[in-house]
Amino acid sequence: MQMQPHSTPAKIFLARHCESEFNAQNRVAGQLDPALSPKGRQQAHDLARVLGDEPLSAIYASSLTRTVQTAGPTAAARGLQVFAREALKEMHMGILQGRFRDERDPEAQRISQERKQHKEHYRIPGGETLLELTRRVLPCLNDIVESEAGNTILIVGHRRTNAIVLAALMGWLPEAAARLDLRQKYLYEIAPGVEPRLATIRLDGPKLGARYEGFRE
Repeated sequence: MQMQPHSTPAKIFLARHCESEFNAQNRVAGQLDPALSPKGRQQAHDLARVLGDEPLSAIYASSLTRTVQTAGPTAAARGLQVFAREALKEMHMGILQGRFRDERDPEAQRISQERKQHKEHYRIPGGETLLELTRRVLPCLNDIVESEAGNTILIVGHRRTNAIVLAALMGWLPEAAARLDLRQKYLYEIAPGVEPRLATIRLDGPKLGARYEGFRE
């Protein structure tokens, strides 16, 4: 995705949703709609603390409960609305949705391993491919970028949608999104433009708020 400096936000913070009930149970969520776990709700308040001094003017999230709840404390602290976007929902994980990720479900483990070997083109039965997800996410991202020129914004998404967003904002090749693993413990700060800049911010433990130049996963 090509972006021009005059049409981009000044700064974009990109966060994955905090721990959901399914994360805590080691289950696949995909487009199912679990709420945040108690730990996840505390993490959402930690995100608000880390962003406390940032001049946010808008907050976007997917339409799923776990991203809206993650954005909630930050929005409440600023008196901002969370703009929910259907196109930012997580990849549809087909027949894996709701199933355990571990040895309790050997078939699900086998399918997940097959997908890891062919991430760009693999379709879980009943689910989306990475290419289909990309075609869904990028037009939405373009709309957000164009409408928030010069502003500082927060986007709260999911593991796979955020990989596509980050790769696009940084001007990385599309296949880079297949290799990225964006975890909940990091917040990404992107200054888009001709030469985009990236920093990684810690969201957990005693290093909460620690800032590192470049990308960490």
